[in-house]
Amino acid sequence: MTWLLPLVAALPLLAAAFATHRLAWWTPAAAAAPALVAALLVPIGESHDLPWLLLGARFGLDEIGRIFLIFTSILWIAAGIHAVASMRGTPHVGRFNTFFLLAMAGNLWLIVGQDLVSFYAGFALMGLSSYGLVIHEGDRSALRAGKVYLVLTLGAELALFAALVMIASTTGSITPTPKDLVELDDLAIALLVLGLAVKAGLVPLHVWLPLAHPAAPIPASAVLSGAMIKVALLGWLRFLPVGEVALPGWGLLFVFAGLATALYAAPIGILQSNPKVLLAYSSVGKMGLMAVTLGLMLIAPEIAPVAAIGLALYAGHHALTKGGLFLGVGLRKSAGLQGVVFGGLVLLALSMAAVPLSSGAVAKYGIKPVLVDSDWAWLQVAVAATTVATAWMMVRFVWSLKRVHVADRSGGGSASPAIPRVTWALLGWVPLIGLVILYPLVLGSPTAWLTDVGLIALAGLLAIPVAVLALRRPAALATLVDSIKPGDLLELVRPLLMSARWTLRWSIRGYRNASAPMTARLRERLSELARRPPSDLDRRLTAWPLAGGLWLSIMTLLIVLSLVVPTQRPSLPRVDHDDTTPIMAPTTPSPVSPDAPSIAPAPLPGVRDSDLTVQPTTPPTEQSDALDPTAEPGATALDAPSRSLESNEFDVATAESPALEPDPPEPVCDPNEPYIFRHAASDREVALVRCVAVDGTPQRLEAPPLSNALVLLIQTHLDALGFAPGPADGILGPRTRDAIRRFQTDRGLEPTGAITFDLLDRLLEPD
Repeated sequence: MTWLLPLVAALPLLAAAFATHRLAWWTPAAAAAPALVAALLVPIGESHDLPWLLLGARFGLDEIGRIFLIFTSILWIAAGIHAVASMRGTPHVGRFNTFFLLAMAGNLWLIVGQDLVSFYAGFALMGLSSYGLVIHEGDRSALRAGKVYLVLTLGAELALFAALVMIASTTGSITPTPKDLVELDDLAIALLVLGLAVKAGLVPLHVWLPLAHPAAPIPASAVLSGAMIKVALLGWLRFLPVGEVALPGWGLLFVFAGLATALYAAPIGILQSNPKVLLAYSSVGKMGLMAVTLGLMLIAPEIAPVAAIGLALYAGHHALTKGGLFLGVGLRKSAGLQGVVFGGLVLLALSMAAVPLSSGAVAKYGIKPVLVDSDWAWLQVAVAATTVATAWMMVRFVWSLKRVHVADRSGGGSASPAIPRVTWALLGWVPLIGLVILYPLVLGSPTAWLTDVGLIALAGLLAIPVAVLALRRPAALATLVDSIKPGDLLELVRPLLMSARWTLRWSIRGYRNASAPMTARLRERLSELARRPPSDLDRRLTAWPLAGGLWLSIMTLLIVLSLVVPTQRPSLPRVDHDDTTPIMAPTTPSPVSPDAPSIAPAPLPGVRDSDLTVQPTTPPTEQSDALDPTAEPGATALDAPSRSLESNEFDVATAESPALEPDPPEPVCDPNEPYIFRHAASDREVALVRCVAVDGTPQRLEAPPLSNALVLLIQTHLDALGFAPGPADGILGPRTRDAIRRFQTDRGLEPTGAITFDLLDRLLEPD
């Protein structure tokens, strides 16, 4: 069933090509259905490779990926049904459907894509296509929100691209394992955190969320807040060494950034009157809580296996609940069935507040041990404060629904659909409510149902005085409502940005006015020179003052360069002559005839004359014994002195001669002998050069030159050994590199993925 995985992204892409056709109005509702089928049927751990796609795409599912694919596909289906019902017949619906399907394809692609390139391609496709959803209405607020969103998105994609390139360079693979990610340096982690923090909406990079959600149509807001921002969490879980090594510094950064985000977004969200803006700030706060959980996993990697599943389930709860809230707001703005819609919104708000017996309580129970069981008391207090703040935000949300029904019934977002279309939209919204109701019954337990019951009760008690004050004296709180505009920090720096913009504009205008006379004179001078005939120019260049000046300038420059630039003389090897005495090699004595007169030899150094005198007292028998037994019969004892002298000469020459050099070592290899790499089953072989002569000395090469024939034989060996190098095409692609690394690891070698003679020797070894 792995063939379903490529269809997860392929079908929405194919549908986007025909989205503008009038007969393709139904495609947004059905394009995500294969993703849900694949999430339910494809086994965990299996993959489907497409070597021809990009750099070699791999599609697969792990436990975390399956959870993300399930809730993401469900939310896209529900939002697609709502889009078909509410957007059909409105202006530019074909354009909306195109961007909607492209964003869907990117979102689903990065979930099932197991390689770095697929993740980035899906991330970029989703991010850029969402820009078309944000500016769909085309009014001033939508265009401003789109500008802010696009600037932050492009910066995030640039940082993410650099991070993924560094990950591939460090690990040597586009499909790194968690163990490979241990070697990541701080720069790669920083770029990864920064690139995904924009999508997650962490403070201060959250400013696009409160602007984009109210500007986009209802279905787009649902998937933006419910599904798309969760890809940041998936990217961190997938490309950080979670569970492999402790990263206390980066873990603390996530903890503090997450707490700052959660505690900052809550009070600003409570002050908003627009339900979509309030829900946007609620999403920012929830992503902050998820960032805190991830930071604790980086600090204590031993809790990562269990905490990662709990975090994924919490993300799924938030996606379904928040998507249902956004879709319900769209239905609240429509006519008919207001009682049903209001009841469903209240139920979803209670779930988001994590009241007992709700899906929020069960989802919070999955990550509560990570948040509460730490040794930091301040962290427990901060997490409790976020729980109370979330409950207050949901109370404020339900309060604002009444104003939406009265004042915004005909405004905002998309056009109000007719009653039959509302019925169709309910078909996508009601199942979400059903899943939220079933969530605690299927995945919960009695203990999980009562999670944070005391904090919820405290939040309710503290909210009663505020509610009474709002009912009795609404003017007392009216000044606080919308006192902070959506975009908060952006609104604070907006005057500074406008001042800088006007300052730059007036500076440029002043510079142009001041330089206008000089520019005009320069233009006239250049025009005058251009109008002169060429002969005048030639005459000026050949005139002696100009030519002489140029000649003197060139000579001066050469002299200065010769004085400034140091010259490097070639250094000769130094030879130390400690002993000036010439070394004479011993010569072989020339033969002397018997009739030649005897010549007394010159005295030798270190040899006494007494050593050369024949001792007459030596008995004849001893003299005869001293003679060489191989001597001729005519030889007498008188020949002994001469032989003694010759022996002394030999001994002295031997003593004074230098020591003989040792025999040269045996050659390490033979340059004339080729290295044969073969595969017995296929009867193919390649002759390689392993030994070369360098300055007359044979030396072994570490790696052979690559060729298609060599790579093909290596792929054949790896495939026979069960390491799955991909298609045997003689191309050294990512899958072949991964297979080489797995083989090197299996044989106890360093998994470099390089093709060396050592690798070839191991491949030729019998199993």
